[in-house]
Amino acid sequence: MALSLISVRILSNSYHCGRALTSLSLPESCIVLGIVRNNQVIQASAEPIIWYGDYILAVALNSASVPMLSFVLNKKHPIHYSPKECFIKNSTI
Repeated sequence: MALSLISVRILSNSYHCGRALTSLSLPESCIVLGIVRNNQVIQASAEPIIWYGDYILAVALNSASVPMLSFVLNKKHPIHYSPKECFIKNSTI
């Protein structure tokens, strides 16, 4: 088994901005560990909301899943949020 740790920074046009970390739809054999915010690790079990500037930490248990995991975590849309607007619920997008 080849483990791969992925770290993705949440940008202002991230699809995940303002969503719960536990709401991520990850590829099979991939697990989200948590986020890093202000030099602190927040575990996924705490069910944090993803904010602009966060880093999502995830593990692919199979190296073949790394490209798809990276694609999912880097998903973007045409809406750009400022750091204070990231809380907008974008569930209808």
